[in-house]
Amino acid sequence: MITGDSLEYEFLINAVKLLKAPIGVSVEIGVRRGQGSKTIIDAYRQYFPKAKLYHLGIDPYGNINYRTADSSVDQKLDYTNAMKRDALLDFTKEYPEFHLVNLEDLEFFKRFKDGYPVYDENKKLLTMYEVVHFDGPHTTEAVMNEVNFFLQRRPKQCVYIFDDIDTFKIDTIGNHLVGLGFKEIIRGVRKAVYES
Repeated sequence: MITGDSLEYEFLINAVKLLKAPIGVSVEIGVRRGQGSKTIIDAYRQYFPKAKLYHLGIDPYGNINYRTADSSVDQKLDYTNAMKRDALLDFTKEYPEFHLVNLEDLEFFKRFKDGYPVYDENKKLLTMYEVVHFDGPHTTEAVMNEVNFFLQRRPKQCVYIFDDIDTFKIDTIGNHLVGLGFKEIIRGVRKAVYES
């Protein structure tokens, strides 16, 4: 069963709703049990039913060490391969738009800097990402690194959603984005949304 452990999932819905001419490529870094990815895909289905969506869920699982905040140390959580199996089973049943990228963010960046291939009758290389949900490593350094990767691969309009904003310096990230022409759309208790 696809579930989540955060708040303000409506921010994801409203972020997708902001798109004016969607290219149909979204990403979530840090899938866990899948609620964020499910919410994004459902929003595309609702507001852009004719769009062909490719949604990448980037998550290594494997119960590896994970840092949950600037102030924390690496620790093991419950992001196991059993959780990955359960999430994949749930997505396989009803969400063909979902593509699990079973890697850490840095490994994804290293291996797919020229694009991510998907196969659907033909090979398509995904090189731009319009909706990105940042819910992986929760340190300012890690989030900034992720942001800078996707900034180089953004279409004319894109929306970035950040989760667990109390665990890293969201103002540092936000000021960086605003300086590049983004605007802050909303900031809640757990999430913040920026649009270009």
